[in-house]
Amino acid sequence: MPKQAVSEKPPNPAIIKALTQHHEEFLGFLVKRVGSLDDARDVLQDFCVRAISKQGQLRKKESLVSWLYALLRSTLSDHYRKAGHHKHLKQAYSEELDTAPKTAIIDEFYDTFCSCLHTLLPALPPDQGLLLKKLDLENGDRKEMARELGISSGTLSVRLYRSRQALRQALLRSCTGCLKHGFDDCAPS
Repeated sequence: MPKQAVSEKPPNPAIIKALTQHHEEFLGFLVKRVGSLDDARDVLQDFCVRAISKQGQLRKKESLVSWLYALLRSTLSDHYRKAGHHKHLKQAYSEELDTAPKTAIIDEFYDTFCSCLHTLLPALPPDQGLLLKKLDLENGDRKEMARELGISSGTLSVRLYRSRQALRQALLRSCTGCLKHGFDDCAPS
């Protein structure tokens, strides 16, 4: 018989009620500080999970809202720290790419890599082809693309995943030679 998971303490109803009643205030607080509704919603979600998981730290029910705001500020600080870390890593990676020696072998590999890719991309639905071209082949910015399309970054990730799957299926259907010899030289056989 499988071992049952230990159940966690049920959420404190007072905390759930306060999170619900003050939801718009918390969201407004975050939007002013992060500048983006999507980012604010992400931080708010992290905050709500943290509030429920740290409910044992609440000492006085009278100071519940103050405790929640302290927790919200802490969650926001963690968000800034994580965002700064990601920005630093992205900048370091970009600098590495700029300073890395370019070799003819690498350039030649990317120029000849499965030429079917370039013929199949336009055959995909236009929105899928555009996503793959802008984000994967041209290394476009995901947040900027999501803004252009008027969708959230999560929705963009799903669309990009589906586009990649569609291209994969198209490559597997049309590139039978590549399946035998690899995707590095796709000259018609």
